Amino acid sequence: MTAKTLTMSACAAAMMAMAPAQATQEAVNFIWIVADDLGYSDVGFHGAEDVLTPQMDRLAADGVIMSTAYVSAPVCGPSRAGFHTGKYQHRFGHEILVSDSGMGTPLDELMIQEHLLTLDYQTGLIGKFHDGKAEKYQPHNRGYAETFAFNSGASAYWVGDNSKGMLKRNGVPVEREDRYLTDAMGQEAVDFITRNADKPFFLQVAFTAPHAPMQATEEKLKEYEHIKGKRQILAAMISSMDDNIGLILDSLEEQGLADNTMVVLFSDNGGKFQHGGENGPLRGQKGSTFEGALRVPFVAKLPGVIPAGSQSDVMISALDLFPTTVKLAGGELDPTWELDGKDILPVLSGDSDVSPHERLFWRFNQHWALREGDWKLMKSGRPSDPMMLFNIAEDIGEENDLVRQFPERAQEMRKTWNEISSEVGGAAWGRYKGEVERK
Repeated sequence: MTAKTLTMSACAAAMMAMAPAQATQEAVNFIWIVADDLGYSDVGFHGAEDVLTPQMDRLAADGVIMSTAYVSAPVCGPSRAGFHTGKYQHRFGHEILVSDSGMGTPLDELMIQEHLLTLDYQTGLIGKFHDGKAEKYQPHNRGYAETFAFNSGASAYWVGDNSKGMLKRNGVPVEREDRYLTDAMGQEAVDFITRNADKPFFLQVAFTAPHAPMQATEEKLKEYEHIKGKRQILAAMISSMDDNIGLILDSLEEQGLADNTMVVLFSDNGGKFQHGGENGPLRGQKGSTFEGALRVPFVAKLPGVIPAGSQSDVMISALDLFPTTVKLAGGELDPTWELDGKDILPVLSGDSDVSPHERLFWRFNQHWALREGDWKLMKSGRPSDPMMLFNIAEDIGEENDLVRQFPERAQEMRKTWNEISSEVGGAAWGRYKGEVERK
């Protein structure tokens, strides 16, 4: 089903009303809520029955559910490098996790928050950044005017005395944090909104839930005591995140900002089976190039522009958030940025039911994929595993490999993948450093 369509005049009127007269309350505010390892079917709006997500469902009911939304990598760090810059992270070598490479997203790569600063937006990051470890890569040095954040792959949910100094406020280690981390992030987000209600703002709330370590409050564990095993903890963690999303939405209403704030919710990659995540009806999990790793829950809300209660199966990418946000903020897209993301406001608003992407590309170590229309060519697993071809429109679970039935299509798509891989360049670190070919 495609999104309900606004009339062109209604959409134009809404956009004029919220055209970014910079530094005024008429500007569009932005909140990106990023979950970590949230499975495709771990949310109510995608059919979860054992995990209750009333606040995420509330957001979905007030906006559009994008059922075919992808991220550009199957793991956290590269995925974030992609949506922060609006381009395939391979273009600057960020193919895999930074680990101890000493590298990160190059400083000459423009990030969304850096550009919004030039448009007089107050920028804030709460939660996980996960880029290079050097001081120059820290979020307070990458365009965020306010941060309550850490720059690593994971954090304990009870930080305590913060003896390792990982959690920082505006670059200064927080001496002690006794709140459950998910609750702290929600409360910090509300504080940011309250303090910046009179100016245009961009806030990214990058929750760590439900990423490991698997730690939940006793209160939430009791709520989900009917669920046994590892999924009980995951459900409790997701529920805490959902509560805090509700606080954020309530704060926007209390401050009179709900009607001119675009709120987007998505995950950085798919769920992880080891921790109880579920991605059905998709195949696979985090770290692969099956749909369960790359296709994520995604909803967007902007009253008067995005129709409430709508849904679309148009193929989009998290890379698209960069150009869409810039344009809504009143900025211009500079061709020299060479973005891979596209402006998807026409899709979100229902004015278009056509994807702005002819194809999407993935490469992560020995795993790779290309989606072209309804078709997906991919390889995931060991280097000796076979290349596979699926018709995603007819086989969302990637159960029926068609590579032998359509060898010419597979060959053409592999050729296209090779060309894109060569064009974006090789990895800057890791096992496949400098290489663009994959078997």
